[in-house]
Amino acid sequence: MSQDAVELFLRGYRAFVASDLEAIEGMLDPDVEWVGVDAEATLVSRATVLEVLEERVAEQYHVTVDRAIGIGDRVVVSMRFSRVEPDPTDERPLQSRRFYLVGRYAAVVHTQDGRVVRVEEHPHLAAALEAEGLEDEVA
Repeated sequence: MSQDAVELFLRGYRAFVASDLEAIEGMLDPDVEWVGVDAEATLVSRATVLEVLEERVAEQYHVTVDRAIGIGDRVVVSMRFSRVEPDPTDERPLQSRRFYLVGRYAAVVHTQDGRVVRVEEHPHLAAALEAEGLEDEVA
């Protein structure tokens, strides 16, 4: 079962990178719940989650999966994201000054019957692993 959950997550990741929100829509349960690090930032419903994902795709982040650990019907994920942001004070078309935004993302993705039913974001991989009763063996 954990391999199926990991494969579902990776299909979703590849669809996101390809900006294929239609494919992602088919992978999300209609009542999917997405719980942000701040529990008040909870999204419920496929339509709402797709709206947020559409915004993220438009932001043109480069996203790389570092780890995807299958645990039954759940996947603990760790990803890096980055993008180059133009300097708003530099009007030259080939700017020499740019901002580099780099960050990390961790979550536990819950699946059921081949669809994502819940995503719980965590502040870092160790917290996501701890939520699943695991320890990070990489210091």
